[in-house]
Amino acid sequence: MSESISYVTYYVAPQQKTGVRRSEGENNHSSRLLFSLSGYTDEHLKSSELGPLQDFIKERKNQVQLLSACTEISENRRTAKWPELQKALEICRQKNATLLIIELGNLASNESFTQTLLTSGIPFYCLDQPFVNQTILEALSKHAEVQRKLHGKLIREGLKMTTAKSGNPNAAEVISKVNKPKIDTAIVFALLLEPIIQDYRKKGYSQRQMVKMLNEEGFTAPEGGKWVLSQLQKVLDRVRLNEIAASIKPFVEECQTKALSLSEMAEAFNVKSLPSLKIPGWDDLQVKKLLDRIQQIKDITLINGFVLNLLPVLHEYQRRDFSPIDILKELNKAQIPIYSEEALTL
Repeated sequence: MSESISYVTYYVAPQQKTGVRRSEGENNHSSRLLFSLSGYTDEHLKSSELGPLQDFIKERKNQVQLLSACTEISENRRTAKWPELQKALEICRQKNATLLIIELGNLASNESFTQTLLTSGIPFYCLDQPFVNQTILEALSKHAEVQRKLHGKLIREGLKMTTAKSGNPNAAEVISKVNKPKIDTAIVFALLLEPIIQDYRKKGYSQRQMVKMLNEEGFTAPEGGKWVLSQLQKVLDRVRLNEIAASIKPFVEECQTKALSLSEMAEAFNVKSLPSLKIPGWDDLQVKKLLDRIQQIKDITLINGFVLNLLPVLHEYQRRDFSPIDILKELNKAQIPIYSEEALTL
């Protein structure tokens, strides 16, 4: 029989809402994890965060030995950086054990967390992302660092163009470049979810029933994890805007052909009793939001079409064992510049 492997479990408890005190039972996550060693009969072991641990132990039968369990409470990190992580790593070091991370989630983008883990040299395994090893975590951490620097740079560029007055359009234009990928992703997510939402509406589901069904049917929320009502409401707003943009796009194009102003378009929409984003009807701001969404969907469609057309070419380059740099150079020769010639020589 194979020798058992020693683990120390580590879990980051969800952050509590302001003004909500964490009960003693919620703080007792570590003891519940250790209790799982002696059996799986206790009802609370069926909770979503402990389910993956149960599966992990069952798959490996008797080859898992849990030595200790550490739970990071978000409130504890106000005075110290990841105290429970450091405690878990120290136990692993003393016992020659592997750190078993219950849920990595978005922690790979947290600089202090990744540096604490990577510099420790302790082996780890992530239940929710088993493909993440030392090398991949380093890459994810580096990518997050580059994104933070880019975000900060664009923010600073925007702020340089501001005056003492708020709402300077120059700042908004530059800062919007930072948010565009996130906005595009949110729009695509809403487009994908739209048929499901339409089906729920036909069944007469309330918003709370929709949240329940989305979780039960295995649909993850926009940023991963379980759905909550506030997330669904934001998605429903995007779905509604997408639906209106698609349904009245021909009339919008007709108005644009006539070079109507935002106010004139709003009046025309109201005359035709077109569905509006808000009660009581269309105004300049709503029309501007609608025009922006129509353009965003158009841009996303064009970009996706470009990528789909480019894929066969990239597959051919891969078949011929081209390196990434060679592929970029070939694309430049084909007048599809991804990077400048100077960047390719760095």
